[in-house]
This record gives sequence, structure tokens and C-alpha cells, in this order.
Amino acid sequence: MQREMSQSFYKSAGLADNIRKFIAAMAQLKHKQQLRLQELIGAAKQMNIEVRTEKLLREIGYKPRSGRCRINGQELILIDRDAPLSEQIDFLSALLAEEERQPSGRT
Repeated sequence: MQREMSQSFYKSAGLADNIRKFIAAMAQLKHKQQLRLQELIGAAKQMNIEVRTEKLLREIGYKPRSGRCRINGQELILIDRDAPLSEQIDFLSALLAEEERQPSGRT
């Protein structure tokens, strides 16, 4: 009985270590994603595009989306801050890639 309890303890201790490692890996991934998003925002700023992350209005039957607009001649990208970081990165990188393909004289 004692042996079974000690084996159970070591198994649960191993599980706890795995959980700690998993949490550390997830935190590291989130940090890398945050850095990547900041790099993209910096790249947009160099292209004279303002990027803001904001809490977008949510209502029943309405799904908010990040988007792009122009206000008083200034390009603006609004990113839904409640969207997963990976989606924010994908959205912004796609818009910036599109911007790079556009001729410099926008309408």
C-alpha cells in the first residue's frame, strides 16, 4: 500500500512538472507573439499608418472584426484587442503585405 502511494505521488509530481513546463512554454509563446505584433505595429507606423488595438463593440448577432479605414486622410487600422494574438498578427501582417504590393499613390 505504501509503495502504491509513493508511486502515485511521483506520477502526480511528474504531471505537475509537465504542467509547469507547458505553462512556461505558453507564456513564452505569448511573449513572442506580443513582440511580433509590436514589430508589425512599428512597421505600419513607418508606412504612416496608425494602428490601434481597441475593444470593439459586441452585441447579439453582431461579430466585430478588425478593419482599416481612412480618417481625414490618415490611414487607420483598428485591431480587436479581444481577438487571439495569432489572429491579430495574421490580420495585420496580411494588411501590411497588401499595402506593400499597392502602388505608392493611394486613392
